[in-house]
Amino acid sequence: MLILPLPARPDWSRPPWVTLGLILACVVVFLLQGSDGERLNAALENYRQSRLPATELPAYVADLGGRGKLREADTLRRALATGQEAQVFRAMEMDPAFMNRLRAGQVIRPADPAYPLWRAQRERYDALRAQVFSERYSLQPAHPTAVTLVTHMFLHADLMHLAGNMALLFIVGYTVEASLGAAGFALLYLLGGLAAAAPDLLFGSERGGYSLGASGAISAVMAAYVVLFGLRRVRFFYWFFVFFDTARWPALVILPVWLGKELLERFVFDPNGRVNYLAHAGGLIAGAVLTGLYRLRRGGKSAEHVLKIDADEARAKLLEQASAHVARLQFDRAALDYARALAQGADDMVCGNYLRVAHLARKPELIADAAAHLLRRAAVRESALPGEQIAAALVDLGSSLPPLALPAWALIARRLIDSGELAAAETLILRLASRDGKGHWVPGLLRALARGWRQAGQPAQAERAEALLAKRFPGA
Repeated sequence: MLILPLPARPDWSRPPWVTLGLILACVVVFLLQGSDGERLNAALENYRQSRLPATELPAYVADLGGRGKLREADTLRRALATGQEAQVFRAMEMDPAFMNRLRAGQVIRPADPAYPLWRAQRERYDALRAQVFSERYSLQPAHPTAVTLVTHMFLHADLMHLAGNMALLFIVGYTVEASLGAAGFALLYLLGGLAAAAPDLLFGSERGGYSLGASGAISAVMAAYVVLFGLRRVRFFYWFFVFFDTARWPALVILPVWLGKELLERFVFDPNGRVNYLAHAGGLIAGAVLTGLYRLRRGGKSAEHVLKIDADEARAKLLEQASAHVARLQFDRAALDYARALAQGADDMVCGNYLRVAHLARKPELIADAAAHLLRRAAVRESALPGEQIAAALVDLGSSLPPLALPAWALIARRLIDSGELAAAETLILRLASRDGKGHWVPGLLRALARGWRQAGQPAQAERAEALLAKRFPGA
């Protein structure tokens, strides 16, 4: 079973630098792991060629019997007798209690005649094994260190392990990072990864082996994603045996499904598997708790990024509804939808559509409101409204212009001049002249207007603009 949120489109104007940095770090570390197969094979070959198997493996079987583990001892004794030394070797290395006593000289003791050769060969083998990058920096539950508690989050067993984790990290990471901020997201990832190691530290110290991979930290990020969205409906991809599709579900409902899946895998379906399901569960719980505390500090509110997504979705629904009303020639309803959409954020297209539909509705109050919205939008530097629409809005409003600052009107007049709407620009500039007592804006506009008239082949209008400049602003 697989349930994943479908990725939203990233906002590349604000790149998710922490998410991208974590992905890059994992890829670089994986490249450093590249020769681990050769290093491990060299260490194991050294072990096979030495006297260590003949010394240590029988000692391990005897030690098991001495600890009362008679069934295990009998099984491994038969394996030794039939030449299956690898089975005994794996069992021995997965027994941290025995390995600790072995390295401490409590199994093969200094008084034993074979001790000097065994010690030299054991130290040589341990030195070769320590060169295996993955094992050196992965988390060993029996011997955790401050370094490996962090480094294990950046190691991966193989290319598929890396690819799967990085895909998941990117799908949910950039949304969570945009919500929590770079520092908050980095802290969530690290604390989630540490919490994911807790089951190994609590319950895995009696067994050997290693824990590695970003899966636990990414599980924390996935939990943060659904807690941030709460009961909002989010589109998920799901795969269940041969069935797969997409569906919109309340985000938070998926958290217990994810958690239950990991626990079922660990204790029912794959109890002896190599996947660290408890790390996934620990990460999910940590991510949910940390993000729940974040929302608690905000009085239950989600992050501003999530609220913006809500607003964007509501706005998109209004625009879709407006288009449907236009198709049914219900222009007054469409105009009201556009007005409500503009209340949630203005852009050139919506402003232009609102004015066109308001004219089709033939409602003077809607036309005036739409024209005022369009002029306010035209005063924004990012706007690219055509001069023709701006000129039409000025005509619609007549003398009832919206209260904009003089620099904003100057920008609108400049747009009109640049687009060749010189008559509308001249009318507007004449209205601005009385407001620009110190001559900060209008003299430059008059000079630009005169140039525009001359380029349009209208010298008389150009001279009129120059005469007004000389009369009203002689110092300019």
